[in-house]
Amino acid sequence: MKTFITILRWAARIISILAILLFGLMFLQDGLPLFLFADDDPELAFHMWALFGMLVSLGLGWKWEGLSAALTLLFFIADEIALFIYGFRTVGLPDGFVMPLSAFSFPFILFPLGGLFYLISWAWKKSTLAKSQQVEPSRA
Repeated sequence: MKTFITILRWAARIISILAILLFGLMFLQDGLPLFLFADDDPELAFHMWALFGMLVSLGLGWKWEGLSAALTLLFFIADEIALFIYGFRTVGLPDGFVMPLSAFSFPFILFPLGGLFYLISWAWKKSTLAKSQQVEPSRA
């Protein structure tokens, strides 16, 4: 199981590198940081800020897996809510559901996947640390 968690941790790190490179290039193409302030729709502006926040939080995963997982998944959920509000406001129901569902396509799926992998590896590390601390006092 330890090997599986190591593979999961490195998969999360590789996903974070891919996401940072891919979206970093897209942000540079759009004119970073001007695109963060240029959108008239508040939901789309929040979407861009949430993407930027997810990129930063995925990068934090190399040092702090738990913090990275929490921030990435919270930004993703908030982004999904903003996209739903935008879709509902612009096209109504049921077509408004398409906007948040598009976040589960490539390359946007990299964010929750990386956050989920960081969360699993962090939880496993916490669990094994707690088990090892319970075992050591009984040996003494």
